[in-house]
Amino acid sequence: MKRIIPHCFLFLAASVIPLMSGIVAAQEPPGKCATECHTDMRTVLPEKHMIVEGEDNISSCMQCHLPSSETRRDTHVFSAKVHKKHFSEKKLECSYCHIIDVGKSFSLPGRESIGVPDEQTMKFLPEITAEWAKSPFLATIHAKKDVACSSCHGDKLPVLDDKPENAVCFKCHGSYEQLAEKTPGKDHISRNPHASHLGVVNCRLCHKAHEASITYCLDCHKFEMNPIPGGKQ
Repeated sequence: MKRIIPHCFLFLAASVIPLMSGIVAAQEPPGKCATECHTDMRTVLPEKHMIVEGEDNISSCMQCHLPSSETRRDTHVFSAKVHKKHFSEKKLECSYCHIIDVGKSFSLPGRESIGVPDEQTMKFLPEITAEWAKSPFLATIHAKKDVACSSCHGDKLPVLDDKPENAVCFKCHGSYEQLAEKTPGKDHISRNPHASHLGVVNCRLCHKAHEASITYCLDCHKFEMNPIPGGKQ
Protein backbone atom coordinates (compact mmCIF):
# COMPACT_ATOMS: atom_id res chain seq x y z
CA MET A 1 0.00 0.00 0.00
CA LYS A 2 1.28 3.50 -0.80
CA ARG A 3 1.53 5.92 2.05
CA ILE A 4 2.59 9.54 2.15
CA ILE A 5 5.30 9.82 4.75
CA PRO A 6 6.01 13.23 6.31
CA HIS A 7 9.31 15.04 6.49
CA CYS A 8 9.30 15.09 10.24
CA PHE A 9 9.49 11.74 11.99
CA LEU A 10 13.18 10.93 12.60
CA PHE A 11 14.01 10.90 16.27
CA LEU A 12 17.56 10.87 17.69
CA ALA A 13 18.53 9.12 20.85
CA ALA A 14 16.75 11.45 23.22
CA SER A 15 13.14 12.39 22.75
CA VAL A 16 11.32 11.87 26.02
CA ILE A 17 11.08 12.91 29.63
CA PRO A 18 9.84 9.75 31.38
CA LEU A 19 9.38 11.51 34.69
CA MET A 20 7.16 14.25 33.29
CA SER A 21 3.40 14.08 33.53
CA GLY A 22 1.26 13.91 30.43
CA ILE A 23 3.69 11.90 28.32
CA VAL A 24 2.17 10.01 25.41
CA ALA A 25 2.71 6.28 25.85
CA ALA A 26 4.74 4.36 23.30
CA GLN A 27 2.90 2.39 20.67
CA GLU A 28 3.51 -0.97 19.03
CA PRO A 29 5.28 -1.34 16.73
CA PRO A 30 7.74 1.53 17.22
CA GLY A 31 8.08 4.13 14.50
CA LYS A 32 4.55 3.92 13.12
CA CYS A 33 3.44 7.37 11.94
CA ALA A 34 -0.11 6.84 10.68
CA THR A 35 -1.93 6.81 14.00
CA GLU A 36 -4.75 8.72 15.62
CA CYS A 37 -2.35 11.68 15.66
CA HIS A 38 -1.69 11.64 11.91
CA THR A 39 -4.65 10.02 10.22
CA ASP A 40 -3.96 11.95 7.01
CA MET A 41 -0.22 12.24 6.44
CA ARG A 42 -0.68 14.86 3.75
CA THR A 43 -1.70 17.40 6.36
CA VAL A 44 1.76 17.35 7.97
CA LEU A 45 3.93 17.11 4.85
CA PRO A 46 5.83 20.19 3.68
CA GLU A 47 4.10 21.67 0.67
CA LYS A 48 6.61 20.42 -1.91
CA HIS A 49 7.52 17.14 -0.25
CA MET A 50 7.66 14.14 -2.56
CA ILE A 51 5.32 11.17 -2.24
CA VAL A 52 7.14 8.22 -0.72
CA GLU A 53 6.31 4.58 -1.27
CA GLY A 54 6.73 2.18 1.61
CA GLU A 55 5.42 1.27 5.02
CA ASP A 56 3.61 3.87 7.09
CA ASN A 57 6.50 4.11 9.54
CA ILE A 58 9.74 5.94 10.01
CA SER A 59 11.72 3.47 7.92
CA SER A 60 10.14 5.07 4.85
CA CYS A 61 11.55 8.45 5.88
CA MET A 62 14.95 6.81 6.13
CA GLN A 63 14.98 6.15 2.40
CA CYS A 64 16.21 9.73 2.05
CA HIS A 65 16.97 10.91 5.56
CA LEU A 66 19.84 8.53 6.18
CA PRO A 67 22.50 8.95 8.86
CA SER A 68 26.12 9.98 8.44
CA SER A 69 27.75 9.82 4.99
CA GLU A 70 24.79 7.91 3.54
CA THR A 71 22.49 10.91 3.69
CA ARG A 72 20.81 12.40 0.65
CA ARG A 73 19.14 15.09 2.73
CA ASP A 74 20.19 17.28 5.63
CA THR A 75 19.64 14.67 8.32
CA HIS A 76 20.66 16.92 11.21
CA VAL A 77 18.13 19.62 10.32
CA PHE A 78 15.46 16.99 9.76
CA SER A 79 16.14 15.38 13.11
CA ALA A 80 16.25 18.70 14.96
CA LYS A 81 12.88 19.80 13.60
CA VAL A 82 11.29 16.46 14.45
CA HIS A 83 12.61 16.34 18.00
CA LYS A 84 11.61 19.91 18.75
CA LYS A 85 8.09 19.34 17.46
CA HIS A 86 7.39 15.95 19.02
CA PHE A 87 9.43 16.33 22.15
CA SER A 88 8.44 19.81 23.32
CA GLU A 89 4.81 19.75 22.20
CA LYS A 90 3.78 16.10 22.28
CA LYS A 91 6.26 14.73 24.83
CA LEU A 92 6.49 11.35 23.15
CA GLU A 93 8.50 8.53 24.67
CA CYS A 94 11.75 7.52 22.96
CA SER A 95 10.21 4.10 22.36
CA TYR A 96 7.48 5.66 20.24
CA CYS A 97 9.96 5.72 17.34
CA HIS A 98 13.04 3.91 18.66
CA ILE A 99 13.49 0.23 19.37
CA ILE A 100 15.12 0.16 22.80
CA ASP A 101 16.56 -2.87 24.55
CA VAL A 102 18.27 -1.62 27.71
CA GLY A 103 21.75 -3.08 27.95
CA LYS A 104 21.71 -4.21 24.32
CA SER A 105 20.67 -1.73 21.63
CA PHE A 106 19.02 1.55 20.63
CA SER A 107 17.86 1.87 17.03
CA LEU A 108 15.26 2.96 14.53
CA PRO A 109 13.18 0.39 12.63
CA GLY A 110 15.27 -1.10 9.87
CA ARG A 111 18.50 0.55 11.04
CA GLU A 112 21.50 -0.68 13.01
CA SER A 113 21.86 0.11 16.70
CA ILE A 114 23.63 3.38 17.52
CA GLY A 115 24.68 2.31 21.00
CA VAL A 116 24.05 0.29 24.12
CA PRO A 117 21.81 2.21 26.54
CA ASP A 118 22.04 1.41 30.23
CA GLU A 119 19.54 2.56 32.84
CA GLN A 120 21.62 5.65 33.66
CA THR A 121 21.67 6.65 29.99
CA MET A 122 17.92 6.32 29.65
CA LYS A 123 17.52 8.54 32.70
CA PHE A 124 19.80 11.40 31.67
CA LEU A 125 19.04 11.50 27.92
CA PRO A 126 15.52 12.89 28.40
CA GLU A 127 16.79 15.52 30.82
CA ILE A 128 19.57 16.62 28.47
CA THR A 129 17.19 16.69 25.52
CA ALA A 130 14.77 18.83 27.51
CA GLU A 131 17.55 21.37 28.00
CA TRP A 132 18.42 21.20 24.31
CA ALA A 133 14.80 21.84 23.30
CA LYS A 134 14.07 24.66 25.72
CA SER A 135 16.48 26.32 28.12
CA PRO A 136 18.49 29.55 28.44
CA PHE A 137 21.67 27.64 27.62
CA LEU A 138 23.82 27.24 24.54
CA ALA A 139 22.16 23.95 23.59
CA THR A 140 18.88 25.74 22.93
CA ILE A 141 20.62 28.44 20.89
CA HIS A 142 21.78 25.57 18.68
CA ALA A 143 18.34 23.93 18.70
CA LYS A 144 16.70 27.14 17.44
CA LYS A 145 19.05 26.98 14.46
CA ASP A 146 18.08 23.33 13.83
CA VAL A 147 21.38 21.94 15.09
CA ALA A 148 20.63 18.40 16.26
CA CYS A 149 22.36 16.43 19.00
CA SER A 150 24.20 14.37 16.39
CA SER A 151 25.71 17.51 14.87
CA CYS A 152 27.93 17.80 17.95
CA HIS A 153 27.94 14.29 19.40
CA GLY A 154 28.08 12.25 16.20
CA ASP A 155 25.84 9.44 14.99
CA LYS A 156 26.02 7.47 18.19
CA LEU A 157 24.09 7.29 21.42
CA PRO A 158 25.48 10.06 23.69
CA VAL A 159 26.91 8.96 27.02
CA LEU A 160 27.14 10.83 30.29
CA ASP A 161 29.77 13.61 30.19
CA ASP A 162 30.18 13.25 26.42
CA LYS A 163 31.67 16.63 25.50
CA PRO A 164 32.75 17.58 21.97
CA GLU A 165 36.36 18.53 21.29
CA ASN A 166 37.42 21.84 19.73
CA ALA A 167 37.55 20.32 16.23
CA VAL A 168 33.79 19.74 16.34
CA CYS A 169 33.14 23.41 17.15
CA PHE A 170 35.61 24.59 14.50
CA LYS A 171 33.72 22.72 11.76
CA CYS A 172 30.89 25.25 12.00
CA HIS A 173 32.42 28.26 13.72
CA GLY A 174 35.86 28.38 12.11
CA SER A 175 39.29 28.49 13.74
CA TYR A 176 40.30 30.59 16.72
CA GLU A 177 41.83 33.10 14.32
CA GLN A 178 38.59 33.39 12.38
CA LEU A 179 36.58 33.68 15.57
CA ALA A 180 38.88 36.38 16.93
CA GLU A 181 38.06 38.56 13.95
CA LYS A 182 34.38 38.43 14.97
CA THR A 183 34.87 39.07 18.71
CA PRO A 184 36.98 42.18 19.22
CA GLY A 185 37.50 43.08 22.84
CA LYS A 186 35.10 45.46 24.51
CA ASP A 187 36.75 48.85 25.23
CA HIS A 188 40.18 47.42 24.37
CA ILE A 189 41.31 45.24 21.46
CA SER A 190 43.28 42.89 23.72
CA ARG A 191 40.14 41.79 25.56
CA ASN A 192 39.28 39.29 22.86
CA PRO A 193 38.28 35.88 24.26
CA HIS A 194 39.44 34.12 21.09
CA ALA A 195 42.88 35.75 21.10
CA SER A 196 43.89 34.81 24.62
CA HIS A 197 47.41 35.06 26.00
CA LEU A 198 46.84 31.44 27.05
CA GLY A 199 46.87 30.36 23.42
CA VAL A 200 44.39 27.78 22.11
CA VAL A 201 42.25 26.69 25.04
CA ASN A 202 39.38 24.23 25.21
CA CYS A 203 36.16 25.80 23.96
CA ARG A 204 34.36 24.14 26.86
CA LEU A 205 36.14 26.35 29.40
CA CYS A 206 33.66 29.05 28.45
CA HIS A 207 30.96 27.46 26.33
CA LYS A 208 28.67 25.11 28.25
CA ALA A 209 25.91 23.45 26.25
CA HIS A 210 23.61 22.30 29.05
CA GLU A 211 24.43 24.81 31.77
CA ALA A 212 25.20 28.50 31.91
CA SER A 213 28.26 29.48 29.87
CA ILE A 214 30.93 31.57 31.58
CA THR A 215 33.68 33.98 30.55
CA TYR A 216 36.79 32.15 31.73
CA CYS A 217 38.95 35.30 31.47
CA LEU A 218 36.99 36.90 34.30
CA ASP A 219 38.22 34.28 36.76
CA CYS A 220 41.37 36.38 36.93
CA HIS A 221 40.53 39.70 35.26
CA LYS A 222 37.99 42.27 36.39
CA PHE A 223 37.47 44.30 33.20
CA GLU A 224 34.32 44.46 31.09
CA MET A 225 33.82 41.92 28.30
CA ASN A 226 31.09 41.30 25.76
CA PRO A 227 28.23 39.05 26.99
CA ILE A 228 28.69 35.35 26.25
CA PRO A 229 25.86 33.49 24.44
CA GLY A 230 24.04 31.17 26.80
CA GLY A 231 25.56 32.83 29.86
CA LYS A 232 23.85 33.82 33.07
CA GLN A 233 20.94 36.12 32.40
